[in-house]
Amino acid sequence: MYRSIAAALLLALAGCSQGTTVAMAPPGQDAVGKQFGPPPPGTGAVYFYNPSTASPLLYVSVDGMYVGQLGTRTWMRTELNAGHHNLRCRGGNSGNAIWINVAPGDMRFIDVQMLPGEVICTIRETDPGTGRAGVLSGSRALQGQ
Repeated sequence: MYRSIAAALLLALAGCSQGTTVAMAPPGQDAVGKQFGPPPPGTGAVYFYNPSTASPLLYVSVDGMYVGQLGTRTWMRTELNAGHHNLRCRGGNSGNAIWINVAPGDMRFIDVQMLPGEVICTIRETDPGTGRAGVLSGSRALQGQ
């Protein structure tokens, strides 16, 4: 009886840990992104980051186009043309979205997370100080994976 309960718990834990990691970008890309260099002319840089220490995989898209996955303490940077953009997170069977207006030269920080016990991912813009700290404390996820 105890063996079957222990085996079931181990399988459940294995299921929880599987699928919560993402492919990571090479260390050089992580270092370059953490320099917060300006975006190319006519575009703005958007950093998506997940500061959570425990989170399921979160899928990020911009204007309906898939950007990548965030795991715990990971981040991604993308450059967007100036204009209005729909930013969306999806985790589990739920999603959430926000709209932002990007101006040329902007550097924006978007906190994306889903804490244990929550059923909806959250996506919100944060101030540059909080965003930079979130990026610096994490590792760069490989985009498009």
